[in-house]
Amino acid sequence: MENETEQSGAPRTTDQESAIIVAAVDTSPGGSRVVEIAARLARRNYESAVLHIVHVFKKSWFDQQTVDTLTIDQMMDEARRYLDHYVRMARRQSTAEVHAHFAVGDPVDEIVRLSDGVNADLVLIGAQDFVGAIERLLVGTVTANVVQRAHCSVMVVRSKERAPRRE
Repeated sequence: MENETEQSGAPRTTDQESAIIVAAVDTSPGGSRVVEIAARLARRNYESAVLHIVHVFKKSWFDQQTVDTLTIDQMMDEARRYLDHYVRMARRQSTAEVHAHFAVGDPVDEIVRLSDGVNADLVLIGAQDFVGAIERLLVGTVTANVVQRAHCSVMVVRSKERAPRRE
């Protein structure tokens, strides 16, 4: 069905030729891998793709006013710099249109809200959440909750350094 012609004679494109991809990143080393794979997917698989890079600064009841002598405002500024870096990285690696989104709130809510808002075809998110054991037990991981709540496909991106295989 590729490049079918409508009655007007104009080529009609299929859904497989374009895609809206959301890449959820954070300040961990895995964020670069998420962007790298999102850009590669856009470049290799779609004639026309739009990448939405999102970073959500988490505000929760576990937050403190300072962490490691950094204020919340300083941490938010650092998160924005990471987001800017990821956007530049995506633009270097792909010709896709790239948009940056910075949000403050619950990462799961904001990632799902953005993916619904842009009608995403795919969400990419890192496999590792560096949260404390208590918070993990109470609310689960961001990755697992996005997989459960997203209304589109979700690709979980692992780091290149994989855990040893179980025998």
